[in-house]
Amino acid sequence: MNIMRLIFIRSLMKRSVLSFILLEAAFAFSADFDIDFHRKYQEVVAENKFRARKYPEAREAFEKLAATANDPIGKKLWQARIAAAVGRQKGKEEGLAMAKAIDDKPYSVYAQMEIMFATCDYKGIVSGFGHEDIAAWPPRRLVIDGDFHSSGTNEEDVRSLALYCRGYAYYKMGSGEAAEKDLEKAAEFVTNDYKKVTILRSLAVLEEQLLKNKEKAFAVNMKITSIRGGSKWDSSFISSFFAAAAYLREQKRYDEALDVLNMMSPNAKSPWMQGKYFDIGKTLAEAGRLDEAIAAYRQSCDDHFKDNSGTPDARLALADILAKAGKTEEAIVIYNTLIAAEKCSAAIKDKAKKALEELQKPAE
Repeated sequence: MNIMRLIFIRSLMKRSVLSFILLEAAFAFSADFDIDFHRKYQEVVAENKFRARKYPEAREAFEKLAATANDPIGKKLWQARIAAAVGRQKGKEEGLAMAKAIDDKPYSVYAQMEIMFATCDYKGIVSGFGHEDIAAWPPRRLVIDGDFHSSGTNEEDVRSLALYCRGYAYYKMGSGEAAEKDLEKAAEFVTNDYKKVTILRSLAVLEEQLLKNKEKAFAVNMKITSIRGGSKWDSSFISSFFAAAAYLREQKRYDEALDVLNMMSPNAKSPWMQGKYFDIGKTLAEAGRLDEAIAAYRQSCDDHFKDNSGTPDARLALADILAKAGKTEEAIVIYNTLIAAEKCSAAIKDKAKKALEELQKPAE
């Protein structure tokens, strides 16, 4: 018993037996909490090693977690993660052999699917596990990588991740309806907001590109924009705003498109903000609101973004809209700047040259 604990207990014993009982209970709870907190921390650290492709270190960490697991299912979880690490470190076949030997169907099958997924063996996933009724599996937890949260938000249901793996494999194999079914079911099981965004964004892309259902893709993208627990600047999350706004522009619903773009959290130094202002400018230009479009394009060309790859596109768009608004002198300066720029792509330079030639043609 440490000295501080002894001092507190003795002081409270002088006052009441009840205080002593309450303090003992508090210390017991604190000890259990510390153990649980430390365990979760170790789990997330191990997964982050895996994500960083430090597979030997990840495997060692997974083996320690398996050895100290306090229940058989928990041990099988870490056996599955060991198999995944071996699959990345030593080769697909060795990892698959370890995964097949796990005496728990959800963990065994998911471990095999994850190893195949990492090697883009989509055909193997579909042919090997297309018959699996994943939704009927018993719940099994997986620890996912990321920042540590003691609340348990770094955990996910293995069913959601297995359905996502298979759904994505179906998509890559061109089986749209099967992919749609798995991804929709995966979104039902998922508990982590970050993973939910990933799953739903894949579903939106599937609807638009393979199933050609733009209206449903728009609905899914709008659902993503309402998820507040994911990373504000994750590419899957942000791309849903741009995709939804593009759909609305196609429909000539310009005010609604602007509303969607303005839902993006303001952060002047984020590279995503350049895209936001660029799309706002594009929307305003299509709506015929040229002065507002110019202001938006100017924001997209702000010095914060001078090193971004999208800056030349933004400058070209600004020059084009200035020329359209009759502000030819400034447009000419920008076109010439783009033509002379070292980091500007050949395609942008060519567009700037053609626009400049057109602008400087003598009036007939």
